[in-house]
Amino acid sequence: MLEDKAKREACIAAVTSLLESFCASHFSHETAEYVRVLWTRICRKRNSRLTGVKPEVWASAVVYVIARLNFLFDPENADRLTSDTICNFFGTKKSTVSARATAIEKGCRIRMGEPGLCSDRISDSLTIIQLPNGLVVPLQIARQMGLVKE
Repeated sequence: MLEDKAKREACIAAVTSLLESFCASHFSHETAEYVRVLWTRICRKRNSRLTGVKPEVWASAVVYVIARLNFLFDPENADRLTSDTICNFFGTKKSTVSARATAIEKGCRIRMGEPGLCSDRISDSLTIIQLPNGLVVPLQIARQMGLVKE
């Protein structure tokens, strides 16, 4: 058990270092914070088996999830990032990274517009609320109409 804990801690440190390196060269402070929040969330999950996967795969998958949630793969995004950029940086394969990213999203129950993992603008536009009259609108519209307070 002690050996497993030591392996887990070594993996966490290795992935954290890889993530910091990538974020320093490719992300704004805000997006880098989303990466840190997600990695912390994964590390706190009791059932996540960190030692069975290479640190490079974990790191690239975490970045991939954040890129998907923030629409960074969209060619019209000013902060555009490609999956090739991620995979080349970490030396990983797209299919492996995509599969691990999907597993992270399912395991952590992450949805599009997840607060804390994407900008408020994205989160508000993808979160819907039902008004007292039964009308369903995006949170962003409800705020613009003054129906919801900050």
